[in-house]
Amino acid sequence: MTGSAYGQQTSPKPGIPPAARRIIFLTAIIGFVAGYAGSQMPHTLPFARTSLALTEGQMSAMFAGVRAVSLLGVVLTMIADRSGRRKPLLGAFALVCLASALTAFVPSLAAYAISQSLVRIGVVAIAAISIVLIAEEVPPGSRAFALGLYGLAGSMGVGFGLVLLPIAQGADNAWRILFGIASLGLLAFPILNRYLPESRAFVPAPPFPFRKALGMGLGKHFWPIAGVSFFVAAFSSPAFDFVLERLINGLSWDTGAARFLLIVFSGVGTVGLLVGGRLADRVGRRPTSAAALALGLIGGVGFYLIDSGWFLAASIFVATFGATMLAPSIASQRAELFPTRLRATAGGWITNIGILGSITGFIVGAAMIDRFGLATTVSALGAGLIISILLVLKLPETKGMDLVRKKAGRADANQRGQQTGHR
Repeated sequence: MTGSAYGQQTSPKPGIPPAARRIIFLTAIIGFVAGYAGSQMPHTLPFARTSLALTEGQMSAMFAGVRAVSLLGVVLTMIADRSGRRKPLLGAFALVCLASALTAFVPSLAAYAISQSLVRIGVVAIAAISIVLIAEEVPPGSRAFALGLYGLAGSMGVGFGLVLLPIAQGADNAWRILFGIASLGLLAFPILNRYLPESRAFVPAPPFPFRKALGMGLGKHFWPIAGVSFFVAAFSSPAFDFVLERLINGLSWDTGAARFLLIVFSGVGTVGLLVGGRLADRVGRRPTSAAALALGLIGGVGFYLIDSGWFLAASIFVATFGATMLAPSIASQRAELFPTRLRATAGGWITNIGILGSITGFIVGAAMIDRFGLATTVSALGAGLIISILLVLKLPETKGMDLVRKKAGRADANQRGQQTGHR
């Protein structure tokens, strides 16, 4: 066993204990609802855009504005490092459900923008805190795979939204019904409130300035992974959010055919969550992430350059497989690179930099899409994924790191120090 500034590295042992399985199940419920609610804005884009009388460029600007407000999600992650993971996670879940209800029942452009901004704040906080909670509760040998299962639940929520998409065709404002369905997630709140435990790794401690931590050495890991988050989001946000727009309004596909293509081929592509989790646990985080980024680039750009149905299907599969393969690998590494006291905060800031990447991508879209088209815009943004591969290879390998044992050792050392002081 070798020590580390961030935890202890052990020989990975597969298997998930019962207590950790409960954590995965409960966070999967949260992830499913967040995945569904967070995907409704892009899913309903073709219908909401025409209903709200906005151009593609104006809708891209709307996406950018919503992402800008969601930067406030970092507040909940900072609370998670100070008072525990449980309460901020439950609060973010409730916010997502209530804000979705606001989108459904208040039919105005302002309410749409405000409510979806609140949804994004909740989704951002849920993603950051859930990753930390799972990483701290699941043993190293199964950590990335467990995060893959959590990601799979979120993807199922996204897929469920696609299954319900025909509802949006019913009338001019029928798309709002899909947002109302997200509010039904509140029915699960009593169960989550009763059974979701606090992380075993969390120990209340005085606040420690994150900026100071960066200056003490964490920056050498923070900035590369933050760069990956930025460039991936700058590419993937426009690339994924305009998929239905390209198929329905760009290529004149029937809504049912477009929905079928996405459900089937992106659904099959989500197997990348499990493959990526297993590879990250067995081969390592760095090679898994680099391979996933390459696949995401090929599939994402290919979708906007090729018009043939089968090539579109293949591109959707490859892009989804790469994106989902990346998720558990980079999430594990993100949690493992930072100490318990700053883990959620670091995750929140990395997520925020990813949001800035999304905003940048949508701003580029607002400036380029109406003038040059979606294909040229997405291809230009794809250059960031090449940079991301280089940044991933700069990060240290963290496979097998124990995030809880370090806490126990620190507590024992403190106790011994106190006993020595009393002598």
